[in-house]
Amino acid sequence: MAPHLSHDEFFSSLANLLTKTSDKARGSVFLSQKPVPNTDADAPPSVVVRATDGNTGAPNPKSSGQAGKVAKNTSSKVKFSTIVSHNELEAFYARYADVCKTGMTGLKKRDRKRKAKAKGGAAKAKA
Repeated sequence: MAPHLSHDEFFSSLANLLTKTSDKARGSVFLSQKPVPNTDADAPPSVVVRATDGNTGAPNPKSSGQAGKVAKNTSSKVKFSTIVSHNELEAFYARYADVCKTGMTGLKKRDRKRKAKAKGGAAKAKA
């Protein structure tokens, strides 16, 4: 596994990933956070923050004509992370929010159309 990046390197890589994804007008960016226990039992846990483009190289089952064939993916999966100590969390999250807000302006909002359920929607409408 690749070593963790410094905070500045993480933010520049995240900005590049968000820009690249919004320029392609296709793709996803996955952000995750996980507490990491410290060796000192009294100290609060640090947080590891990860970012990836989710590019697994797995074939798309919905693509036509490719049934049963594994397509070679020319681009590799982008993964990077950083560890944030408890003392640096507030400053880190402030900058993290700024980078995410500026990078996500070109992304499309997910279409969330609600479909009425056949049984549940009709029963509630009559009651």
